[in-house]
Amino acid sequence: LQVGICRKYLEDGQVDRLASELARLEEHSQFISNQVRDLISDLRRPMVEADASLDDYIKHIIEIHEVRGGPPVTYQFTGSGSMPDFSSQSVLALGRIIQEALLNIRKHARAQNVWLTCSLDDDRYALSIVDDGQGFDQLEMNSRPLDKGGAGLAAMRLRAEALGGTLNIGRNITGQGTALTFILLK
Repeated sequence: LQVGICRKYLEDGQVDRLASELARLEEHSQFISNQVRDLISDLRRPMVEADASLDDYIKHIIEIHEVRGGPPVTYQFTGSGSMPDFSSQSVLALGRIIQEALLNIRKHARAQNVWLTCSLDDDRYALSIVDDGQGFDQLEMNSRPLDKGGAGLAAMRLRAEALGGTLNIGRNITGQGTALTFILLK
């Protein structure tokens, strides 16, 4: 789209507008290039050792998120007992859900804070990620074709279903920002 705008400005001889649009295009290209590099890096190597616990994996994902300029994450585990002993495949799937959620927060939310909570009670495991950002129009996002954005949300839902859980995404309880909740019944 921006290249088409540049072509129009060039054809019309609007050099000042062309220069401005080219500067924006360069900035967007650099941003996208950095995101692609980060994604390739994440997919190329495991983020933690194969036998790492979910707790270690979450802490590592948070560290990478903050190094990449994301808002600070307050992380806590609550509940009776200790963190469940998930299989390495389940740990990876849950980690990818968290990773995608934090990427969306960095890219879109304009959040100042993120709260990530894992809780365990007698009959369920729950993971929630809440931010204080600008939120999004869930109806518009759900109706958007995957080639126009939203593939990350679809991938998170598929991972949640593959684990036998459910994923809900909406406004947080204060009405500001977004809340993502993954529930896995025991």
